[in-house]
Amino acid sequence: MRLPRWLCAIFGCAALSPHLHGAEVVEHEGAKYHLFRVPPADCSKLQLAWLGTDGKPLLDFNGLKRDLAAKGQKIAFATNAGIYERGPKPCGLTICGGRELVPLNLQPGEGNFYLKPNGVFFLDDKSGAGVMEAAEFGKSGLNPRLATQSGPLLLRKGVIHPAFNLNSPNKRLRNAVGVRSDGQIVFVMSDREDRTRGRVTFHQLSRFFLHLGCQDALFLDGDISTMLIKPPADAAFTPNTFAAMFYIAE
Repeated sequence: MRLPRWLCAIFGCAALSPHLHGAEVVEHEGAKYHLFRVPPADCSKLQLAWLGTDGKPLLDFNGLKRDLAAKGQKIAFATNAGIYERGPKPCGLTICGGRELVPLNLQPGEGNFYLKPNGVFFLDDKSGAGVMEAAEFGKSGLNPRLATQSGPLLLRKGVIHPAFNLNSPNKRLRNAVGVRSDGQIVFVMSDREDRTRGRVTFHQLSRFFLHLGCQDALFLDGDISTMLIKPPADAAFTPNTFAAMFYIAE
């Protein structure tokens, strides 16, 4: 049974609207996922935000909603971007509106972000979207409109991250972004409410992106992950903490 849209907005699952192109629920290999596709023709609508108009972190979807409302806009789609540290500040490269707010981070460390190879998702309105290994991106000379760095890299040129175990017992709520060869961007989040089908391994999530036709994909975050699609105007979102957030406004 599908939850009412207002409950979905409050509890952070994907409030799917039949009127918004790209919203889907897909089951694969026993797992349940929420998808939002951005075709190449709509890529210019996709934005990345960390700081509000006051220069302070937006913190969560409530902050994003207030910031957009001040511009006469509302959320059509939103999801959390890469992993963050104290602040909240993104752990790695963050480019919003063509402005680099946080530099590329190639340092060693502990945790998912630092599980090398990690990667960068980027979008330029002329050359399109892509996912690269972080050091590769640093040498590319690219200057995209938006970019987020996270880790680990799920797929690069169709190859699954070498550290992933096919039989891993580590199943968690996860979200990620991939790019198809036709330029379509695909955001994926495993189902929050289904404690069985909504918990997946890194290897399982990588295989799902291959199934979707993506050769390159990047893990974004785990248990805090949330996806909003066409939430009601009066929705009150669960307080959370994010750093950068992807969104499409209307």
